[in-house]
Amino acid sequence: MFKKKPSKSVTITQTKKAPSSELSALIEKLQKNADKVEKLILETEQNLNKDVSKINEGKQPLYQDDTNKRILSSLELLQGLDEDAVDAKRLQHPQAEMIEQDMKQLRVRLRKLREDHDRIYHLTRSEGLPSVNWGRIIEEKQGNLSNKGFGQDLPTIENEVEEHNIFHSEVEALAPHISASDDKDSASALQLKYNKLLASSSARLQRHLLSLRDYMQCCTNELYWMDQQAGERINYDWSDTNLDYPARHRQYENFISKCLESKEATVTKLNDDGDKLIAANHPGKNVIEAHMEAVHADWKEYLNLLICEENHLKHMDEYHKFHKEARDTQDLLKRMDKEVDQKYKPEFKDMYQMESLIRDLDDQAKAMDHFDERVKALEKRSLQVLPLQFRRNTPQKLLPVEALCEFDTDEGQILRGERYTLLSNKGPKWEVKDAAGRKLTAPGACFMVPPTDPESVAVSNSLAGQQKGIKMKVSGSKTTLVKRLEELKKDGSAGSDKEEQQCRQLMAGLDKVTSDLDKQEKAIYSRVRPPLEQTRPLQDSADRLQDVKDIAAVVRKIEPEKSSKVREAEKFLTSNPKCASAPQLNGKVNEANNKYDKINLLLKCSEDKLQNSNRLENSLQNGKSLLSSYENKLAREEVAPADISSLEKTQRQLADIASELKTKRSAVTETEANLRGAKGSCDTMATKLQEHCPDIERQEGEVRRLNKRYDNLNRQIDTR
Repeated sequence: MFKKKPSKSVTITQTKKAPSSELSALIEKLQKNADKVEKLILETEQNLNKDVSKINEGKQPLYQDDTNKRILSSLELLQGLDEDAVDAKRLQHPQAEMIEQDMKQLRVRLRKLREDHDRIYHLTRSEGLPSVNWGRIIEEKQGNLSNKGFGQDLPTIENEVEEHNIFHSEVEALAPHISASDDKDSASALQLKYNKLLASSSARLQRHLLSLRDYMQCCTNELYWMDQQAGERINYDWSDTNLDYPARHRQYENFISKCLESKEATVTKLNDDGDKLIAANHPGKNVIEAHMEAVHADWKEYLNLLICEENHLKHMDEYHKFHKEARDTQDLLKRMDKEVDQKYKPEFKDMYQMESLIRDLDDQAKAMDHFDERVKALEKRSLQVLPLQFRRNTPQKLLPVEALCEFDTDEGQILRGERYTLLSNKGPKWEVKDAAGRKLTAPGACFMVPPTDPESVAVSNSLAGQQKGIKMKVSGSKTTLVKRLEELKKDGSAGSDKEEQQCRQLMAGLDKVTSDLDKQEKAIYSRVRPPLEQTRPLQDSADRLQDVKDIAAVVRKIEPEKSSKVREAEKFLTSNPKCASAPQLNGKVNEANNKYDKINLLLKCSEDKLQNSNRLENSLQNGKSLLSSYENKLAREEVAPADISSLEKTQRQLADIASELKTKRSAVTETEANLRGAKGSCDTMATKLQEHCPDIERQEGEVRRLNKRYDNLNRQIDTR
């Protein structure tokens, strides 16, 4: 798994997919014939015990030929099984050695059956009664019992439980013959020996084998679960191309908050149960200690993997946030640059228009001061962004990597916080070199490639250059406008028409109102057009909704000035309808009114859209958290219990989960209802404002995946 195993290794049997149809068919045949042999052996043992009772009663045995045929049939089947076991090894079945060991155990049992058969049916009779040395039989069984050990893995222990059940039945079958002796003195001594044998056999079965099997089963369940979890994290894509990491982040947080404590309690209980068995002088101490060590080691390493996962998720979040903010900043700078080029030109502008443009440029300069802080913050952050692309691309030169956790390899130990040199990052395992020049191979999930990221630094440098160019352009445009304004003041003040001056002054006032409204329109679009942040869609939608409400408050403050300027202009137009610039002034009035009406409509549609989107994201998050809790419950039940009582308990738990899950269906249907509401808002935006919703396709996909997860959960429960 995620370590170099200790010397006391524990074999954990897992069902693996066969590499070919040939191997799959072979294993199916092997299992079928092995079951036949097992059944023949069991039936033979039962019939031998019946005939022993018949012989002891002075009667003729009934099953001599039958048992002989069964033994011969078993040997014939076993010969074929041996050949199949060789083929399994040739085809590289992962449990080939265990299969060979099982065949050897079957052969030993058959050899013992043959010996028992010969002994039982060739007894010498005295006066028509078989002569049986019960004392010798008890001693043989006692010696056999004393020499029995304990297997190192669960399948072997389960076989030993089955074998000992048969052995114990044989011991119990001796009871009536021991008490039937006529010699009271010898019967008493024999009874003592038999009582000791019976007690020892019962102790091995109840206190030793069954308790050991149950303990090993519990350990195996946890080891299997931890092995799966380790595989998920080791094989996960932690590079820059993985855009689905927010779902992984939610899964991680859900496990930490809801499942980690209970899982830790399970591991602690396994350790305590192992200590109790050892304190009770369980003869399988070595096996128990080996499983305790394996669980402890795997749990420690699983916690290390959680540390790695937390770090990777944090670095991925920082990487994608930086690049998103950089793209947004770049887009804003491009729009500002285009606006400066197109809007702030002195040609064909009168004095009042020029003053309005200069005021706008002053506002632009203040906005650029705000961008100073934003660009500087991005430049600083770019130095801390990790080069995630190097997790998937082979670097052109040797790179340093830092270990996020400890890890034992065959070549040595990886130490947390230490720096290594990356030699190869192909696949989930990376090859690194330590300071001493020693090569080690470990999962790439254990390492991070430290800053800086050349791509992120280049992006921040480009933004700084772009911003500097715009500031120079704003400054140059203002100088040109101010110079032209002074010229207009000198040339035009003496001979200008008073009515015309007033008209142009009114137009300048309306231009300012329209410009103020235009800024708020752009602010609204900056909130509703970009897609929500994938790492925090719920919070992002709530933040944007509040921003739109704040913009609405600003628009309400502009409205009195707009109304005042419109009234003044309309009054002037009524009094001076023949003024040369009257048509232009009338156009400015209409422009201001239309802009205000459009922004009010935009505000209403945007608020509806963001409210519905926020409601949908909230129901999606609740639905995902709910389903994750049930998925975690099922993950803890992936390995079927060995005994019937535990199996029945698990089935009851699954039935409870299924029943409870059906009552939670409303959480899924709620997302569907909220999706319909969100799509309705988007349709309104498209119809009235020709605006599309960038998140609706993603949200539809999220709802579909949520439904699929719910259906998969129900199917998993049904198949178990």
